[in-house]
Amino acid sequence: MNQGGRDGEKQQQMEAADAITKSVDEQIVALTEAQSKELLKNYKVPVVEEAIALTPQEAADKAQEFGFPVVLKGLGAKLTHKTERGLVKLNLSSADDVKKACEEIRKSAGEELEGFLLQPQIQGRREFVAGLFQDEQFGPVVMFGLGGVFTEALQDVVFRIAPFDEIQAQSMIEEIMSRKLLGEFRGEASANKEQLIETLLGLSRLGTERADIKEVDINPLLISPDGQVTAVDALVVLDKNNEAAARKRFAERTPQEIKELNAALDQATHAKSIAVIGAMRPRIRGFRGMFGCIKDYGFPGKLYPINPKAQEIDGIKAYPSLVALKKPVDLVVVSVPSPFVPDALRDCVASGSKNVHIFSSGFKETGEEEGLKLQAQIETIAEEGKLNVIGPNCMGFYVPKSRIVTWIAPPEKSGPVAFITQSGGHAQDFTNYASTRFGLYFSKVISYGNALTMDSTDFLEYLSHDEDTKVITMYLEGVKNGRKLLELVTRINKEKPVIILKAGLTESGARAVSSHTGSMAGGEKIWNAVFKQSGAVRVNSLEEMANVAAAFIYADKSEGRRVAVIGTGGGIGVAAADSCAQAGLDLVSLPDEVTQKLREHIPPAGNMIRNPIDAHILFTELEALGKTLELLSHGYIDMFVFSLHIEWLYNFDNGAQIETIANFIAHSAKKHARGKPIAVVLRQYNPHPRYTKKRVLLQNILCDAGIPAYNALPQAVFALAKLAEYCEFQSLQARHRKKLCALKKEQV
Repeated sequence: MNQGGRDGEKQQQMEAADAITKSVDEQIVALTEAQSKELLKNYKVPVVEEAIALTPQEAADKAQEFGFPVVLKGLGAKLTHKTERGLVKLNLSSADDVKKACEEIRKSAGEELEGFLLQPQIQGRREFVAGLFQDEQFGPVVMFGLGGVFTEALQDVVFRIAPFDEIQAQSMIEEIMSRKLLGEFRGEASANKEQLIETLLGLSRLGTERADIKEVDINPLLISPDGQVTAVDALVVLDKNNEAAARKRFAERTPQEIKELNAALDQATHAKSIAVIGAMRPRIRGFRGMFGCIKDYGFPGKLYPINPKAQEIDGIKAYPSLVALKKPVDLVVVSVPSPFVPDALRDCVASGSKNVHIFSSGFKETGEEEGLKLQAQIETIAEEGKLNVIGPNCMGFYVPKSRIVTWIAPPEKSGPVAFITQSGGHAQDFTNYASTRFGLYFSKVISYGNALTMDSTDFLEYLSHDEDTKVITMYLEGVKNGRKLLELVTRINKEKPVIILKAGLTESGARAVSSHTGSMAGGEKIWNAVFKQSGAVRVNSLEEMANVAAAFIYADKSEGRRVAVIGTGGGIGVAAADSCAQAGLDLVSLPDEVTQKLREHIPPAGNMIRNPIDAHILFTELEALGKTLELLSHGYIDMFVFSLHIEWLYNFDNGAQIETIANFIAHSAKKHARGKPIAVVLRQYNPHPRYTKKRVLLQNILCDAGIPAYNALPQAVFALAKLAEYCEFQSLQARHRKKLCALKKEQV
């Protein structure tokens, strides 16, 4: 079919669907089952053949036309939970059975009955469920999983945020635990995957095109013995107010607004002048306040302390108010008790200073009435005054290149990693850990707390264009516009990997998030969909985020999941196998032709070469290690992990060989491995200072050379697995885009 034909068919489907819902009384929220199925049929959901009857005799006559056995249901917009109410009669085998069932249904339904719905009895033991609902953060979400009575009991369901493509629909089918039921099962044929995919894509289109659809429930989605898929029961619930609510909830900035906001963030992160409202006099010990931190870090621009009770602070003239400066500044930092923040913002508006970081806390995050009122008040002031606010309740900016920071003793260097975080504590902890452990440094860190006027999506948009940023890391508790987040991460992730630590996924975690920033945390399974659809890299702790970021910065890319573990000590064998399997890497057994070649420079005595390769000689004769890397990287292995036992290497020659090994891995190993990813595990079990000193030396040499070194094997393989997963996702998406382009050319 050509493009014009497809567009015409789509238009007809939409018109038919509109006609169905417009025919419904405005006061009625739920469509009848017949109306629901008619609507779904227009979106290519394979609904069961059925007929409506108004009387028992009419129902009996239609049953004769279908042929027995049949199913009879009560029909009515207010009739829900029909099975529980006795409004579904199965296996009716005669006209008399149908008439009798009609009378029973009429008695049970009472005045809510509008008619009878008749269907042929579809045979099938495999029941699944599909549905659609509106999520507060992400809008229309499609569900698929095990159906019937098991839906609520086992909750074997997966989700995707609409719209999504064929790849995601296929993934949904493959992700459920009960997916084996979709294959050949006890003499029954495999489920028709095309019908399942079409059903899920139809629901995706329905949710995208019809904002008034509040909920769709198809249960069961029955698989017949011949594999055909049929929607036997369906419910569609409308919410006429949802369209307006969705427009407000998912309102996006205009291109001009985005351009202006990016310019504002650029001005703030490259500030030439900063004013600190509430600047405090320096303390001999402890936290020196916002003003002291910025000054101590060597900010080269104009720095203005604002404090009506001081003439000067730390040798710099103080001003009683921001307006007293008589000129706007590039960035204002507000550090006063929360009741004084509204006046501080009014001062910002009056002075023409538009970029504001509110360090102060005591707002929405408290959950208390006074805090909520204050947040509403400052939000009004900020919006009316067109202020670009970071915070409140946050640490703001850390930009090493511009010498901007608001905490003590941050890393000095600038680097290619950006960090967007709702937690100011995490901003400090992550930058310190990543820099000292892996030599990872940061282009820009933005701690934004309660997200008054700017949210994570605004910072993502800005960093997507930032030439200093190569990898974006994020700590998220909640998000205002989940659809925008998904769109941005999916787009940006193609060029700049996005690594996300999402908090608040458990019930207790969600409560903690609410108390911290007042955000609404999305359900875990919906966030699973965010990661699946966007290809964002998921981590579970700051340490994991640093581990993974190191792999992305230093290893760059992976061509597959085949890994070789090379080390010393027989214990690495089982540990490596378990760690790789859990992480999703393939610890491949090496073929005979490879092991035969390895034996040319690795003798049998005490050396295992199947993979893991446990061979001491490779670390005493480094030429042999180079030959091993060259051989394995020639089409057999995609990535390497060196597992180095510090005590054994030290005791070999009192530590002299450790530095030699470090320099070989740092400067020669990648060349021998044809540029394939390399990670090193430093195993130290004895805490004696002589071993620790050599381990630190080894770690520093590797770090300086851009080789990530981990403390344990699971950390290394987890990081490499995330790199491989990311590369696989992007490769699959690129092939899919290429396929779509080819199809479009054929249609033209």
